Amino acid sequence: MAESSTRYAVVIESHHTLAEGIAECLRQRGYVVGIAGTHAAGAAWAASRSKVDFLVASVPAAGESTDGAYLADARTGNPAIGFIVVTSDNDERMANVPRHAVIIRKPFSALELADAIDRATTMVELAPMAGITLVISSRETLPVGTDH
Repeated sequence: MAESSTRYAVVIESHHTLAEGIAECLRQRGYVVGIAGTHAAGAAWAASRSKVDFLVASVPAAGESTDGAYLADARTGNPAIGFIVVTSDNDERMANVPRHAVIIRKPFSALELADAIDRATTMVELAPMAGITLVISSRETLPVGTDH
């Protein structure tokens, strides 16, 4: 696949099993996926690509605060980027989260993740500058990487 037609995604998540499950969902949609445990590592991976089409980021990443996180910087060079923000805290400050991001709270099922990916993609396709934030909350847990 040529560089210009390749779709890249970055997954920033410190829990390897969860990161791999998220990455697999994105791979099934045709993305080449980089996995990073920190925002800094995610930014470095993204910087090595001409563009990034999708970002799934745990906020905050292990050992990092949301201040100065890669989330806001990623959109600067990638205005049509799909965002999913993963958090485990209902009260987590989301000041640096782009307004068009889809927020998904841990624990979530594979079906909820697939839905979040679809919603984030649709938001970019239909209205990338709409400034909408969706919150997806879950009470049911299924292993990520199944049922999608």
